[in-house]
Amino acid sequence: MEIQNYENIKRPIWFVFTSLGSQWPGMGQNLLKFHVFANAIQICDDTLKPYGINVTDILTKTDKIICENELYIFVGIVAIQIGLVDLLTSLGIIPNYMISHSAGELGCAYADGCLTIEQTILSAYFIGLVCTEEKIIHSSMATVSLDYESLKNICPANIEIICRNSKSNNVVSGPIKSLQEFIKKLQINNVHVKEIDCNVPYHSSYLASVKNKLLLNLSKIILQPKDRSSKWISTSTRRTEWFTSASKISSAEYHTRSILNTVLFEQATHLISSNAVTIEIAPDGVLQSILKESLHLERNVILTGRTEQNIKMILQGIGRLYNYGLQPQVANLYPPIDFPVSRGTPMISPFIRWDHSKNWYVMNSELQTVLESQERYVEISLDDEDYEYMNGHVIDGRNLLPATGYLDLVWQTIGMMKGVIYTTIPIVFRDVNFIRATHLAKNDVVKLIISIQKDGKFEIIERDSVVVTGIVHQTTNPEEEMIRTDISLENNDEVEHMTARDIYKELRLRGYQYSGLFRGLQSASISGIKGHIVWKNNWVTFMDTMLQMRIIGYDTRDLYVPTSIQKLVINPKLHTSRVQNSVTGAEDTTAKDKQLPIQIYKQLDTFVAGGIEIRGLKATQIFRRKLTQDAVVEEHVFVAHCDRGKISLSEAIRITAQLVLEDYGIIKINVLEMVEDVDDVALQLLSSSLLVEAFGDVPLIQTNITVLASQNRFDLTNLPPNISIGDLNKPSVSEKVLIVAGFNLLTKQQSSLERLLPFIRDGGYLLTREKCDINNYTKYLEQYELNIVLEKHTDTEIIVLLKKIIFIEKRIVVHINNDNFNWLEDLKLLVSGENKLKKNNRIIIVGEKDFECGLLGFINCLRKEPGGEFIRGVLIQDEKAPEFSLQDPLYMQQLQKDMVINVLRSNKTWGSYRHLRLAQLNTELVPTAHIRQMICGDLSTFRWIENSQSIESCREDLVRVVYSSLNFKDVMLATGKLFNQALAQGRLFQYIPLGLEYVGFDANGQRVMGLNTNCITNVVVKDKNLSWKIPDTWTFEAAATVPCVYSTVYLALYIYGKMKKGDKVLIHSGTGGIGQAAIHLALKEGCEVFTTVGTSDKRKFIKKNFPTISDKHIGNSRDTSFEQMIMQETNGRGVNIVLNSLAEEKLIASIHCLAQNGRFLEIGKFDLNSNNPLDVSIFRKGISFYGVLLDNMFTSDHKYKSQLCEMMTNGLKNGTIKPLNAKIFAKTEIEEAFRYMASGRHIGKIIISIPEVDKPLDNPVLAYRRYYCLKNKSYIILGGLGGFGLELTDWLIFRGARNIVLISRTGIKNGYQRMKVRLWKSYGVNVLIMQNINVADYKDCEYLLRTAERGAPVDAIFNLGVILKDNILENQTAATFAETFQSKARATQTLDKLSRQICPKLRHFVVFSSVSCGRGNAGQTNYGMANSIMERICEKRVEEGLPGLAIQWGAVGDVGLVADMQEENKELIIGGTLQQRISSCLNELDKFLIYGRPIVSSMVVAEKKAGSSGLSSLVETVANILDIKDWKVISQNTYLAELGVDSMMTVEIKQTLERDFDIFLTTQEIRNLTFAKLNKLTNDNVSSNANANGNANVNGNANVSDDNTLNNKKPNVVETNAINLLIGIVKDKDFILESCLNLSTKKQESTTEVFLIPGIDGSATIFNYLIPNIKFSTTFLHYTTIDIDAVDIISEATDHLINHVLLKLENGKDFVMVGYSFGSIIAIELTRKLETMNFKGRLILIDGAPEQIQALYRHSVSNSNNTDLQIVVLTNIMEIYSPGSSEKILIQLKKCQTWEEKYNIFAKQFLATNKSLSALNLKKLCITIYKYLSAVQQYNPSTLSSIKSSITLLRSTQLLQIPMMEEDYGLQKVF
Repeated sequence: MEIQNYENIKRPIWFVFTSLGSQWPGMGQNLLKFHVFANAIQICDDTLKPYGINVTDILTKTDKIICENELYIFVGIVAIQIGLVDLLTSLGIIPNYMISHSAGELGCAYADGCLTIEQTILSAYFIGLVCTEEKIIHSSMATVSLDYESLKNICPANIEIICRNSKSNNVVSGPIKSLQEFIKKLQINNVHVKEIDCNVPYHSSYLASVKNKLLLNLSKIILQPKDRSSKWISTSTRRTEWFTSASKISSAEYHTRSILNTVLFEQATHLISSNAVTIEIAPDGVLQSILKESLHLERNVILTGRTEQNIKMILQGIGRLYNYGLQPQVANLYPPIDFPVSRGTPMISPFIRWDHSKNWYVMNSELQTVLESQERYVEISLDDEDYEYMNGHVIDGRNLLPATGYLDLVWQTIGMMKGVIYTTIPIVFRDVNFIRATHLAKNDVVKLIISIQKDGKFEIIERDSVVVTGIVHQTTNPEEEMIRTDISLENNDEVEHMTARDIYKELRLRGYQYSGLFRGLQSASISGIKGHIVWKNNWVTFMDTMLQMRIIGYDTRDLYVPTSIQKLVINPKLHTSRVQNSVTGAEDTTAKDKQLPIQIYKQLDTFVAGGIEIRGLKATQIFRRKLTQDAVVEEHVFVAHCDRGKISLSEAIRITAQLVLEDYGIIKINVLEMVEDVDDVALQLLSSSLLVEAFGDVPLIQTNITVLASQNRFDLTNLPPNISIGDLNKPSVSEKVLIVAGFNLLTKQQSSLERLLPFIRDGGYLLTREKCDINNYTKYLEQYELNIVLEKHTDTEIIVLLKKIIFIEKRIVVHINNDNFNWLEDLKLLVSGENKLKKNNRIIIVGEKDFECGLLGFINCLRKEPGGEFIRGVLIQDEKAPEFSLQDPLYMQQLQKDMVINVLRSNKTWGSYRHLRLAQLNTELVPTAHIRQMICGDLSTFRWIENSQSIESCREDLVRVVYSSLNFKDVMLATGKLFNQALAQGRLFQYIPLGLEYVGFDANGQRVMGLNTNCITNVVVKDKNLSWKIPDTWTFEAAATVPCVYSTVYLALYIYGKMKKGDKVLIHSGTGGIGQAAIHLALKEGCEVFTTVGTSDKRKFIKKNFPTISDKHIGNSRDTSFEQMIMQETNGRGVNIVLNSLAEEKLIASIHCLAQNGRFLEIGKFDLNSNNPLDVSIFRKGISFYGVLLDNMFTSDHKYKSQLCEMMTNGLKNGTIKPLNAKIFAKTEIEEAFRYMASGRHIGKIIISIPEVDKPLDNPVLAYRRYYCLKNKSYIILGGLGGFGLELTDWLIFRGARNIVLISRTGIKNGYQRMKVRLWKSYGVNVLIMQNINVADYKDCEYLLRTAERGAPVDAIFNLGVILKDNILENQTAATFAETFQSKARATQTLDKLSRQICPKLRHFVVFSSVSCGRGNAGQTNYGMANSIMERICEKRVEEGLPGLAIQWGAVGDVGLVADMQEENKELIIGGTLQQRISSCLNELDKFLIYGRPIVSSMVVAEKKAGSSGLSSLVETVANILDIKDWKVISQNTYLAELGVDSMMTVEIKQTLERDFDIFLTTQEIRNLTFAKLNKLTNDNVSSNANANGNANVNGNANVSDDNTLNNKKPNVVETNAINLLIGIVKDKDFILESCLNLSTKKQESTTEVFLIPGIDGSATIFNYLIPNIKFSTTFLHYTTIDIDAVDIISEATDHLINHVLLKLENGKDFVMVGYSFGSIIAIELTRKLETMNFKGRLILIDGAPEQIQALYRHSVSNSNNTDLQIVVLTNIMEIYSPGSSEKILIQLKKCQTWEEKYNIFAKQFLATNKSLSALNLKKLCITIYKYLSAVQQYNPSTLSSIKSSITLLRSTQLLQIPMMEEDYGLQKVF
């Protein structure tokens, strides 16, 4: 049954006449039961009777003679169309337009009134007769799912495109044999093709000969042609010819052309509007897929189809016409009845009977749709409840349809075809191939076509492309299809150490971002052969999780997706049994509920879980998307301030920006720059432009810059969005700015300077860029009260930064040091606020007499905390400097500048540490390097990269390379058509080496050539078994063409092919390197040679270089015609040997060329890697098939290696081996060389010249530096078992490290760590884990270093140790400082001291610092100081010529704390930075180890935008900081202090409010906030922002300490009132459909039943914290309504719920009625009713009572009329969800008269901006609140019977801000 809403829209009707391919036996038998149709066919019969044609027989009989006769088919289709037109006309269905396909033009002519029935059927007869009688080729047709241009380009010459159906669907026609070959070719390339049963080549050039005869016959029938009406859209003439006189007439000429011309169906269908109703008129709806898929038409009607139930189908079609708004006159289907009827007419009622032969199931979820065809259309949307779970299947950031999801859809389809529940059918899938992935997207629908043939073959199609193929069949005995359960080939005793967290951490690092139901693996063994999966009643996710288990066992970090499954068996009965057993056998069902074991049988390539077995899974690597993170990479370096040192302009501006930001810890920076007409400066060189760039690299900072310039001075289109142009002559800004800038302000007339100074705020900065060298600023400093802050020199300018003087009244000095923390308590007192410091007071923190003092990091963090604005720092790094004193002018003069950080170095140089951008690494001269492709598949990313050959290998084994060569395998790898087969070998083999051969000089100066991997390099390691001396007469260029091709040919032809004299040999691609070598050896051996080439030039080359090969022996390698050549030239015998490099259908043809007992030698890689099918029947000829893989020689001790070496040696000695032609490319032309070879234009070899011209061979090469570890050295990692530590260790191992020492406090404690260590050891790495060792202790550290040194000299030390004791300084202690220092500062100090003595060969000394140190972070003063000490140590080491590197990392993603938080799909922005992916971190580490800078920094700055918290409101932001999941359950008047806000949270809230909301509060004001005040602040903030108009408050302070302050601010939207206390934000998931819902609690056997009744919004989440602790059986009662006309809603709800309550209280149970807020009224009324029935119980009211609710109502609604209440309800709901938005609808609501009008206006606005509620749930919420609040007015509990049960009232700790009558909310009145 189909039900549709009637939309009262008149839709255009389109008749679509289909022709060829729609016929089927007996196609009109049932249609003849309709009298109108039968009458039309009778006329056709009478018309064709003279010609011996019986139309009725054609339509009804199923004889083969009739069904396969092309004339009968043609006549029958047109007759059906005539009958259906008459039938539809009788129903009153008249077309507005009509189009046809092929012979359907006759149907259009009839429907258009141009032809009579007689003319139409006669025309059909003579067309069919002429076309079938003419001697035309034996042809066939096929539909091809490919666009016209692509199809046209690949069509063979004898095949034509005859129908253009749609953009991606065409019909081709041609000779049967050619067409079938073409079909096979298309299918191999995964193009969907379907053959059409038609032997006449309609619409093709093959039919041209019948034109005259056809025209003559039709002219005799159509004597007086009529004009075609505008309804009839032609598909047989081009659109440009529609209005020609010949096309306007339905003439004989027109219909002749319609048979001969190409069918242009696509051009006509574009005219069909989206709201049209299309009716396909034909025996079968063959055009439905085109109409649906290409045009996205939704209203397609099929009247007939290939089914015996044709009558039912036509009636359904007529019913759909009615649904689409048409009015078919159904009575006309039946013969007219003359009344009165005769007395003997039987009554109809006796014929109506109940049909008891079928069982009808009640549960909808158990019904199974019956599918009557073998094709099913499926639409998948992530918004659909059935497919919503697929949101969790994300791979590499792309939401993909799971591979197992396809199989589930096929399984479902089988169930529909059989009419049973599919999950009860045991099913077997075989040879499943996943051809490409299907992407899912929000708000997008994926349309799939599932087609299952009778033989079980199935395919799934998306957008005309085949995505999945395979074979499926039902099995009656699934146990026989599965392996025996008693097989025990694997070790089943292994412990499952890996937890779900471990497993999905590893998968996340590989690029699988699974969530939701797709995170089903609960545990796994380290080896990955066994584990446990949770069964979540979802077959798709369960099977996908099985695939995950298989992938987790692979040693890879690449991304793999399943591409084929050999066999998959699903045994539902066995599965159900095992699920039940898993629950029954579990000791703790809450922990182990429905967990099923999974076992991997590697020897059988099978894995089993539950009742599912998967065998032969193949996975293929896919490219990971390029990392889009752009890390800000900087060095942290000392910069002198006033030395006039020379630096770049951008660096000078960057330093300026950082000095200003350090001084003022604000987020929004206002800048004003003056550019006068005399200032010659380009836009990109303005200080403003450079400031935007500098501030852009700093988290959170937002800039607002005004440039004062003449009109049209700058092109406004090139301005960044945060720079605006102001009037130079009338400068003005809304508020004073922090920085003013200009040019030559100190050397121009003072008027410019004086014009700018008034715009600077107190303590602001003046930046001037001077052209002249001015030495004396004194007059400016005194006159304008300025201090010099920065003086730097560029090539052309002096950059001067001045600051307005701030007069400091009092300075308090605190000395700090690293060795003890006695100073801490004194400093805490100063910053705590108890000293009441004034604005112009300063606390001077001094560090002196210790270069390693951690003052910098300490102050950076302290400045972020309350009281930090008073802090200034002095770090004295000059050992000869005088002791600090406020009386010393050296210090006092500097402090008067009031800079935050003041660092003193020698020669009285003051400066500070600044972050400067690190330049990108450029190429450098290195000893050895090789070519490497940075992005697989991108030929533009080849780079010369440094390698470690000169260090790692013995000199005797090295060869200085002169030339290397390209081979086809290199091109396949580089273009991504061939993946390195590393999955089975492990990650150590995942690097893709390029180049297999070389020539050059060995260590003895001999000229040698050889084979190896990674040969496109300047130095290669020689394999002595695959290296040969170059003949003296050969050049290097000649020798470079030999090793690979001749080794391959010898291996193929002689070792595998056993080639001998007299053999016939087919050698493909004869002009290629291998082809030429093979031809040469075969001819020399005395063989008869056949070869193939691709172009005429290559044919000429063969004939010229191998004249003994006749032209008849040279075939075409571009198609399969060579097969005929071979058979013809060998008299059908074939050849003895085929050396093949061709693929797909050409490979098959090559095999067919083999003679009896022939040898097939496959050197191509494509078919082998694609696992393309091979017909095994060909092996009946006794043939042999060999895969010739030369590269196998390099990875193992191959048994043929010595034999091959000997053959090559002999061939070189006796002159058999001859060099080939070659084309030479320089080493700088790698990309060009690859592209040239990929184009196939080359003849012979392509070789790469390695050394530069006129340079010695041992000359260093230009390459990018790369860090490599040394195999004979040790690497120490402190914190090596942590998240980052494990990834760093892994990285070092893949850079060559083989001796690893890991330091850990706890040792191995989880499965992930255990897995990594086991994996490393399998690589042959020596892993030493040292725990319980204190590196800060001198003896422990010495033991560590000496132990490591004994194993192998220590090459690098990495300190990743960290102990966090975060808190604001007020709560820090000496103990927390000491503990944080231990793993950071103390350990690094000890390592520094001892490594100097014990590790003389140390190359790297690396410590991991943090941006918390370099930029500051509240609550981490101890951590910042400890990191700063490490940085000073590294800085000192580098100064002394020792290795030292400190890295200030930002937030790191993928591993550690941030990654764990991401498991809940939280995208975190931490302090304005994004988590830097671990892969990005390691990429930057590689550079840092090469740069040689002592202190560097790396972080990813988040996108700058207002409100960067990512949360929608101030309330949500604060709740998130407090970790309150649902703030609605918290009393709105509870102070934040009472909610547990600590000092750290206070600081975070303070910073967030300032940054994201422009709200400035003190810490005490924050502690006194409530959520009610926060809501008020939100509304006030919205109002002030709306009314600001640029006039912002300079101070920006909002005082919320006094409630009166809040209440005095009247917002310009609807008043936020007490009604909001009754309503929270509810979402769709909060709505409960049932009135009564059983809850899962820790229930015990009891005689008590608990009932929970929510507030007026109906949200059950309010009880979430309560339910887990209830020990009784509990029921949730729901009382929402959709009935706007309800009269006594409270009474009606009570009466409805009492029936549910009574069912729960059977057997004399007591009740506990719990009502929250408004629910208290319902709870009281239910209790009252239960007491009248003598039930006993208790009443618990949570913050609710009748009088309290009534008081809230009166406080909300000043007038008691319904109109005001309706407006109050709607506007307050709008305010709750979207603060400030109700103003938009308030005026409109007041104009409305009815509830419906008001609600429609409200709903339209609400649903446009809020997606959290559906339209239905929104309406339910609004009506419920309105109806219950209106009922409150009449509700009077004092007039009702009193309550006898005990009442417990739970009240909020904060009094409501409304007048309350009594403390007990007036409850005494209900007793």
